[in-house]
Amino acid sequence: MEELAAKQVLLDFEIIALITLFAGVVTFVLIRRRYPRDLEPSRDFDGFDLALMFFPSLLFLINPFFAVLLAGDGAESSATEAEGEHQAVGTLFVNIAYFFFVGVMTFGIIEWVRNRRVVELFGLRRLSLPLVIIYTIFGGVASLVICAWAVGGVSQELIDRVFTELAAQETVETLQSSDSVLYLVLSIIMACVAAPLVEELLFRGYMYGALKEATNPVFAAVVIGALFSVVHGNLPALLPLWTFSILLCLAYEWTRCLWVPIGMHAFFNAANIVLMLVPQTAE
Repeated sequence: MEELAAKQVLLDFEIIALITLFAGVVTFVLIRRRYPRDLEPSRDFDGFDLALMFFPSLLFLINPFFAVLLAGDGAESSATEAEGEHQAVGTLFVNIAYFFFVGVMTFGIIEWVRNRRVVELFGLRRLSLPLVIIYTIFGGVASLVICAWAVGGVSQELIDRVFTELAAQETVETLQSSDSVLYLVLSIIMACVAAPLVEELLFRGYMYGALKEATNPVFAAVVIGALFSVVHGNLPALLPLWTFSILLCLAYEWTRCLWVPIGMHAFFNAANIVLMLVPQTAE
């Protein structure tokens, strides 16, 4: 029952975030019609992008809906009990292919539908590789301290007061218990390559950029952060990931180079994989 309740909380949170997004866009449009801005917008994105960005993002945003449905009919728990190591490896292959599809769709919308160059639009050549590495390390370490340690500790304490029997994420349990080198390699590819590249291109690059153009950077960072955190499907990680997403937006705004949040994202995920494996190694 607690697992279903936690997933329902995530679904409700996503619905609220989406309502906030639409209400915010309408509000900002009405305000700007009444009080036009002195400066012309950058026109990197327009209203059409606000609609198009939902095509790839819906492939992530539907996850909380399916999670509630599966938890409600018991399909998820039975599938977890029956899942073997080979099936876990197969699931990772499917997830990597899924991310690849979302990435290609996002890239295609920007490059082929909107006729914009991703390299110029997201500042991929703006910084040299040494600078990207330096910003990645400093930003990644700061994100771990702020999100995983400070915010994560508070979040876990609040969750424990309400939910006392929440199980660990299936992927975490499998990673900690599996002896398969292939599963570990695929997990690293998924967490440190596929997820950072695709999620940053979609959430930080396209969605944040389009929503920022229609509203303002603060509103866009908060709302996109809420959507980014909820699609990961883990209630205890909701607040840390929300904070992490906002930090990624800040890094992107500061450097104007999408490689920096991509690097920070990869660093953050890699560090968490190491932390997951440490207790198992120590035993």
